[in-house]
Amino acid sequence: MAETQDYHIIEKFREMVEKRYDFIELKQRFDLPSSITEDVIDEIENYFLSTIYPPAQERKELEEAFKDLADYVKQPRKMWNLFGDMARALFKFGRHFMVALKAGMDSLDSFMGAKNFEAHMAEIANKNGILPPMSDEDFEDTMYQLPREDIEKFIHDVKSLFGAMVNTTLLAKTLDILDHVIHTMEKKPDVFPQKEIDGIKLGKVLLQKGYDLFSKYDEETKKHIVDFIYKNEMWYIDYVYKKKEEK
Repeated sequence: MAETQDYHIIEKFREMVEKRYDFIELKQRFDLPSSITEDVIDEIENYFLSTIYPPAQERKELEEAFKDLADYVKQPRKMWNLFGDMARALFKFGRHFMVALKAGMDSLDSFMGAKNFEAHMAEIANKNGILPPMSDEDFEDTMYQLPREDIEKFIHDVKSLFGAMVNTTLLAKTLDILDHVIHTMEKKPDVFPQKEIDGIKLGKVLLQKGYDLFSKYDEETKKHIVDFIYKNEMWYIDYVYKKKEEK
């Protein structure tokens, strides 16, 4: 018998994101600042759906990529194999080297934080006999059975990711570091497997898309965007809980 899998949750989540970033509804829901136009909303939604929540197969590739990236940060010996030593890295990238690297990894960790969330939702759906395709009501029923603190942590992870993306000065440094990493790895094919190189390139693409999007906006607009995304995601959770508890 068909079961609800993680990928069913991902596809349904994408559908629900599209619904809750509808500009007309958002204008009725919130007092949007003038800088948050329909074009800005469209770009945010596209960023969500092409990077944080791409179709299930692409998402799987990204998860593998970020796992490889995380391995480098968690294993200093692997990291210094790429940079030679700390003094050389600091000389090349300046005093922001570790901050920039950590900012990049924090943003990727935020992305990975969603994985357990999806697996738990699939588990709940199956326990309750909810089979694909899920209706909106099925999705919300399943979400409602998660511990609220888990959902709020997930939303904080999303906010952290966007927070890292809007710090475009630091993000530019992170991208420079990843360029150096990729270049070094490609020169040592006997040391670094092609799979790891491809994984880091894929991780860089996600960060580059964030940079391309947010570097267009001034600081105030970037702050409005992060605040608005957080507010909209929290609104949705409140809406789901209120609806279920009034039944």
